[in-house]
Amino acid sequence: MTPGENREQLSSYGIAVDVGTSSIWSRLVDMSNGRVIDTHVVPNPQKEHGADISTRLGLAAEDPGVRAELHRLVIATLNSSVEFLCADAGIDPAAVGELVAVGNSAMYAFLLDVDPAPLCGTPYNLKGAQDFYGPAGELGVAPPGANLFIPRPIFGYVGSDALADILLVDMAGSESLELIVDVGTNCEMALGNRERIVVASSPAGPAYEDTHMSFGLSATEGAIYKARLEGGQFVYEVVGGGEPKGICGSGLIDIIAELRRHEWVDEGGRLLREGPVVIAPGDSPITVGQHDIRSFQLVKASVHAAISVLQSKIGSADLGRMLITGTFGSYINLDNARVLKMFPDLPNEQVEVVADAACQGAVLMLGAGKREALAGLREGIRHVALPLNKQFQDEFIRLMAI
Repeated sequence: MTPGENREQLSSYGIAVDVGTSSIWSRLVDMSNGRVIDTHVVPNPQKEHGADISTRLGLAAEDPGVRAELHRLVIATLNSSVEFLCADAGIDPAAVGELVAVGNSAMYAFLLDVDPAPLCGTPYNLKGAQDFYGPAGELGVAPPGANLFIPRPIFGYVGSDALADILLVDMAGSESLELIVDVGTNCEMALGNRERIVVASSPAGPAYEDTHMSFGLSATEGAIYKARLEGGQFVYEVVGGGEPKGICGSGLIDIIAELRRHEWVDEGGRLLREGPVVIAPGDSPITVGQHDIRSFQLVKASVHAAISVLQSKIGSADLGRMLITGTFGSYINLDNARVLKMFPDLPNEQVEVVADAACQGAVLMLGAGKREALAGLREGIRHVALPLNKQFQDEFIRLMAI
């Protein structure tokens, strides 16, 4: 028995982490029975170097100092999350013997401080990426003697967070087709069942949050996350209940769906009123204009077209269930998403919305036996490249309509 294995047997607790581009989720788990004791979520501090993956990758590839800082920030956040969870539960951090961290391909590179340049150009893949399994202290993570497991990405921009999603819904054991749509600044999709699983990724978050929107904001305090049109004016709800500072993805979906319902926007996405439309009046009014609508159309068409390609690869569009996840997904109004043709048209009872599916899936990776089972699961997953796929291009044009 190796020292690491002995540590795993004797320790009582594990921590699973999903390192997202916008938020970092972590869960403290009692390893004796699998019970989740506590959950913690914090913003990813890397956002100061770019709200989206592309910006961070570009900066890190060009500047070793930025790359080192992105690594430092994510490791520091892992440590503070572990410290918080243990303190909150009254647990000695030394009793944590197992850590798992999943994330998209960029977050994998930043966690391990490997060269991210391959993700900046075709084929957008970290060739030679390997699972990391060793003492947490090797990466500066506390407690240093705990076993740390960081699974490698599936392929391209489809990271181990998608692997965790697939594990959570037991896609490989399902008779019916399961669809997972993980909406972040990069949207990852998985479709399949016990016979076959296919995955793909498509840019998503920039039009839903703060990169391309006039008043975009991630789903944090001050973001309008729900909205409806009443008597020609918008009524809205704000994260945290204070004054609005911007609009997050779910709020944008509500607003554009209402504009479409009331025929303020046509099927092609053209704003039929003199704009921009005021959502929250004031000295510095928060608005949605033609540019915001077009940005939304580009992204929702890209995501839905990617799903259509996966359905074609599987040879069926008969879905049993769809899981929508990501921080964005936690507030989404499914009826409004349906109005805008964002996803395949399923009744609400066949759609599940989970904010932290990847973190929940990462919990299932805790323990040596679970890691061994992942190898078989990964073997059955196939990646679908979209950029040069003609069907994707055709579907993208068709699905621009709202």
